[in-house]
Amino acid sequence: MYLTILLETANVTGPIFILVILGVLLKRIGFISDAFVQSSSKLVFSLCLPVLLFTTISQIDLDESFDLDVFNFSIVASCLTFTLSWLVAVIFVKPRKDRGVFVQGSFRSNLGVVGLALCSNAFGAEGLVLASLLLASMTFTYNILCVLVLSYYNADQTVTLRAVTLDILKNPLIISIAIAVLVNVLSIPIPTILLSAGDYLGQLALPLALLGCGAGMNLRALRSSSTLTVLAVLLKTLLLPLVVTLLAWQLGFTGLSLGVLFLLFVSPTATASFIMVKSMGGNDVLAANLIMVTTLVSIFTCSLGLFLLRVWNLV
Repeated sequence: MYLTILLETANVTGPIFILVILGVLLKRIGFISDAFVQSSSKLVFSLCLPVLLFTTISQIDLDESFDLDVFNFSIVASCLTFTLSWLVAVIFVKPRKDRGVFVQGSFRSNLGVVGLALCSNAFGAEGLVLASLLLASMTFTYNILCVLVLSYYNADQTVTLRAVTLDILKNPLIISIAIAVLVNVLSIPIPTILLSAGDYLGQLALPLALLGCGAGMNLRALRSSSTLTVLAVLLKTLLLPLVVTLLAWQLGFTGLSLGVLFLLFVSPTATASFIMVKSMGGNDVLAANLIMVTTLVSIFTCSLGLFLLRVWNLV
């Protein structure tokens, strides 16, 4: 039995790990350039991923897929992991100016690429739909909280709530989810030819995004990883997902809901965190290190966690 569950777990996390490592290798031998990474990332986040989310959400039964309890819990859990990360930062992180970067790197998950890919691999279309809906709520929460903590520790660079809200509302993923829900609720028919074309584009999204994720890594940065990096990685890939999963289980979440929550919160630090830190004049080297190391480590902690959840028959 354990061997069967182990193989099933490997089928979920293995392809993601392979594509990320393939991206690293292709970049290293010069098959993928920095220009390709930039253009492919823009294509993925501006077109392929939004189309994938739209075609998926617009065609399912929202009454069965949407769980308000899970939706609300994802917001509360995001705030909880943020608070715990900030508490750890206040106690352990020196210098003070790096606390904001540490907090963001410790709690903000890569939902749009790794999170969606994990949920899709583990639970198919149902997992992708639930993860997409939670992505909308968690993205809004993440952005507000990250701006709050980064601004607090960097008085020279402040961002208004209005600017953050507008930035979220212009996010292609959020827009596609909102339109898909509207189309679904109003039962607006979509021509088969458009759905087929959308399926082709959507199939490009996750593989291309994962290759870009690997190609964008700088493994040399591992040499400059500090104790601070290790502490943040421990929080992001092990301790905080454990707290969220145990709390969700205690509240009665099991099966698809528990599995998706675990996979979203165990996902590595979001690549968008580097962009936000850079724009606000923070420690972008630390931010880059956290993204890279959590991406590598989370593959293993995710595999272990999913394996245990299946052994205990919770998902």
